[in-house]
Amino acid sequence: MGRFENFIAKLSGFFSTQEETRLIWPAIFLGLGSSLYFSITFEPDFIWSGALLVSLIGLSHFFWKTYKKSQDDRVELKYLLFLLSSALLLTGACFTLAQSKSEWVGTPMIQKETKVVKITATLEHVEDKEEGKGKQLLLTDLDIERWEKEKTPKTLRITARTKIEEGVEPGDRVSLLAKLNPPSPPIMPRSFDYARHFYFESIGGLGFAVSSIDLVEKNKTYLPSLDSVRSIVSRKIKSHIEGQTQGIVVALMTGERAAIDNDDWQALRASGLAHIISISGLHVAMVAAPIFFIVRLILSCFPTIALNWNIKKIAALVALIICTAYVGFVVPSVPTTRALLMTGVGLIAIMLDRSPFSLRLVGISAIIILIIAPESVWSASFQMSFAAVAALIAIADWMRPTWLRLYREAGWIKKSILYLSGAVLTSFVASLATAPFVWYHFQQLAIYSVVGNMLAMPLSGIIIMPMLILSYFLMPLGLESIPLQLMSWGVEQLLNVARLVQSFPASLIMGEAVSPIFLYTMTVAGLVIILFKAHMKWIAVPLVVIAFFMVLTASHPQILISNNAELLLVKSGNEAYLSNTRKERFVRDQWLQHIGVEKENILSFPMEGTLNLKGQIKVSCDKTLCRIETPTQKISYGRNLVALNDDCQWADILVAPKWMDRNFCREKTVMDLGYLRRNGAVSIDDGGNIDTTQAHRQKRPWGR
Repeated sequence: MGRFENFIAKLSGFFSTQEETRLIWPAIFLGLGSSLYFSITFEPDFIWSGALLVSLIGLSHFFWKTYKKSQDDRVELKYLLFLLSSALLLTGACFTLAQSKSEWVGTPMIQKETKVVKITATLEHVEDKEEGKGKQLLLTDLDIERWEKEKTPKTLRITARTKIEEGVEPGDRVSLLAKLNPPSPPIMPRSFDYARHFYFESIGGLGFAVSSIDLVEKNKTYLPSLDSVRSIVSRKIKSHIEGQTQGIVVALMTGERAAIDNDDWQALRASGLAHIISISGLHVAMVAAPIFFIVRLILSCFPTIALNWNIKKIAALVALIICTAYVGFVVPSVPTTRALLMTGVGLIAIMLDRSPFSLRLVGISAIIILIIAPESVWSASFQMSFAAVAALIAIADWMRPTWLRLYREAGWIKKSILYLSGAVLTSFVASLATAPFVWYHFQQLAIYSVVGNMLAMPLSGIIIMPMLILSYFLMPLGLESIPLQLMSWGVEQLLNVARLVQSFPASLIMGEAVSPIFLYTMTVAGLVIILFKAHMKWIAVPLVVIAFFMVLTASHPQILISNNAELLLVKSGNEAYLSNTRKERFVRDQWLQHIGVEKENILSFPMEGTLNLKGQIKVSCDKTLCRIETPTQKISYGRNLVALNDDCQWADILVAPKWMDRNFCREKTVMDLGYLRRNGAVSIDDGGNIDTTQAHRQKRPWGR
């Protein structure tokens, strides 16, 4: 047998033995198809994508028929060709599915900031924000004065610090005056696209109310809406709990997170505990587990039921129903739905006498989610939850024989040690599996997340979540006070743990944004470790080395310009110099996160004078404009047209937060409001290369 035939035989043998992971592979290629659609910078024609999909169906069918009819010694090659064509088909199918979902959503997006407009709409959702920041309203069925219906968004998200008329509840028709803005495009090239996120949420615009929210018509439905019930639950919580724990308790019981204090969020992130506040698979599992065991325990007390019925399956069904009710009650979102789906598949597996801890179930969950919501492939929660679950199941399968042997031979002291070791290992594996995704999306790493999770998980599993369930059951009877107080105490201790871990030296490492290729490479490395056998896992090592080499050698933004030129940033070492430290605070904070600079290290351009920065960068300002000089670029920035015109000969780039004449400095790059409206925010790296946000979006449905 030749080398080629030997290789084909080994490869065919590898895929034919993928029993446990067989359903992971379709999920991988479905995810690849969705990723490809959202990665391209143009909107493909349905004719071409449809024709490609039909061709791939035909190709896959041909290789399937060829393989089934084959009886010669080339059957293994034909089997691999069928697998390859199937992989291409799945990739093409999810690409077309994502394109179809994008077209079907069809959210009209506001194109520019509006004047004050009168809005009549149905109040779908009300959520309290942080103290002093008003409320967040979700408005649907919109009627905006003097707007055409086809250009009116499906949904608006409005911040209201004004008075809301007494008696107004979700489901009512209301009227108000508001100023509207389009959803924010990426704040810098290659960063998170907020417009795309809101597009798939059917939110076509954001704004703030400038008048009171007045009742137009009461909701005539006799049954209360879920939002009304959430409001009642929220009010009951606030009547029993005060202080910093209130917002977190409300978030866990209703899914409304806007009221959580920003300092608390930062402490939770720094300690690796932010996932405990977001409704995730962990919470749904923590609801399912006690319900499952309590129902099974109660049913086992009745011999007639225990002997004649499969109480394990009944307990799993009851747990599934209650989990569905919990997820349906909290503010619905793709992450909460995904959490229910993953837990639900495990409970259904119990009902079908299958193991709930299987990579097959992870594959089934991922396939269903990618079919229902292909856009979720780019969300941090999707990537991190599946990475953590897949890694935990893989390590559990690998260690199960050793663990069971040690547990059988152990006394109670050794069992306690094994339990603690398991908790440490679980936290470590989950943290390690999600680290690349955390770094890519948030440019930070909680070094002591294992310690934080070890200290916090008993609080969450023994106090917070059980009291949450008990509060739900006792609330209709008016007996929720004690469990809510206990839950609040548990949350308070959780925050104490978060702050303790945050106080450790170098608890949170921050860095600069990395290329998507880093994430692709690390994802492939993780899949190799999970899916491949024995010595083949070592293939992951060079992939990890390549990924880190890319991080170390990548070029990073040295200068950033916002999409309205109101803010310009120059990075020098671990410091950032800003044209204005008070304007565009959201953009400023996002920039600092992406370039890995602490808030304490931001400084303003001088009012008058010159700054000599690291990397041979010089910033010189006077009353008319600022000059930024780097080894590769000369930039003039300001509003004064006369001063800018005088700099036409000196500067390579002229930046102004106003509209300029097309003939202004024709031979130079002029980044005025017209340029930025077309191209979006701008970054210039240390090599002088200019990149824009629109270069990575082009004419996508959410970026038109």
